[in-house]
Amino acid sequence: MEAVLAVAASRDVPEDVRKSYYEDFREQLAGLGVSPVPDSDVAVVAVLTGGAENEILASARRYNILLAWPHYNSLPSALEAAAALRDSGRYVKVIALSGPDQRLDERTVRALRLVELIKSGTPRFGLVGAPNPWLVSSNVMLVTVDQIPLEESLSGLDARAGLEDARRLIAGAASSEFSDAQLAPMAAYARRLAELARGRRWDGLTLGCWCFDRDAVRRLAWTPCISLALLNQMGIPAACEGDLRALYSIYVLFRLSGGPAWMGNVNVAEGDLLVLTHDGAPPLMAEGYSIVGRMITKAPAAIRAKFPSGSPATLLRVSADLKRALLLKAVTVDTDRVEACNSQIGLKLTVGSARDVYEAGLGNHLAFVLDDVYEEAREYLTYIGAKVVP
Repeated sequence: MEAVLAVAASRDVPEDVRKSYYEDFREQLAGLGVSPVPDSDVAVVAVLTGGAENEILASARRYNILLAWPHYNSLPSALEAAAALRDSGRYVKVIALSGPDQRLDERTVRALRLVELIKSGTPRFGLVGAPNPWLVSSNVMLVTVDQIPLEESLSGLDARAGLEDARRLIAGAASSEFSDAQLAPMAAYARRLAELARGRRWDGLTLGCWCFDRDAVRRLAWTPCISLALLNQMGIPAACEGDLRALYSIYVLFRLSGGPAWMGNVNVAEGDLLVLTHDGAPPLMAEGYSIVGRMITKAPAAIRAKFPSGSPATLLRVSADLKRALLLKAVTVDTDRVEACNSQIGLKLTVGSARDVYEAGLGNHLAFVLDDVYEEAREYLTYIGAKVVP
């Protein structure tokens, strides 16, 4: 990430003080992975004092993040300038720090990720094959979808290209019902899909899978569950079953969090409790995992993830026209297993309820990320004109 860095203050603040704060914030931003550059359409402005409104406006760009604190009328100055920037049609977000000594934290990074997501506009998604027949509510309008045949994505696949990845996957597992040779095709397929995504300029992809097609399972001898899980931790948003709504939701959560997102079937929705299940999850999201057979067919392979308890989580599903969105906030909890897919995650909702899941009426798959990006997701969804439930 890149941004212009500026310091704004009243005229009586000496130049050496300004320079000292500039260098301090530059070092902090660099530590967060943000590169201060001479020119950009994104600006990070540290507001030192009141009376800095005109300097803020002079330093502003199309997208602006203002850092302010309670002392020296810094926050009042930032709020006044922010109103002027919004009136001129520019984006602005004010981040309140406790004081000059507070170090910049993940809030600044998430704000910059939000800006990058807003700037990126309409995503371009890949659809490999076609949505599975049971998905009757999975389409998304207003996005670019590049569809290719499933056979094209599989043609000439060399399982040897995934052998090392398969060995690492097994080495990290508590147990595996399958050998590295059996898992190699799905690891190689993850790499193949990643190459397709980069070559065709996809921002993410979804795959109509053959998990319940017994003839296809017998012919290929494996399923792509692990392939899609690996893609998500490789930094390429990927959804199962050709579900474009789930993909869009995963894409948003991934872009805001910077960490892998996933999706699950809603198998339990009672009060403030949700239990989501699916046959896989990015291993990076789990505190431990095993590699087991797929449900029903027992084919290679699924990831049975053990998710950490007490982790923050944000959940999302969008409507076809992107005018409505179910956005929930939760903490992970341990729950009893249900008779369903292998990876199961319990979520105690802190924003929203099971009733919202039923009344939103947006379909089954819920995307989730083990991170609190609720406020950023809500701001993004509001920015694109979606009504957020609850």
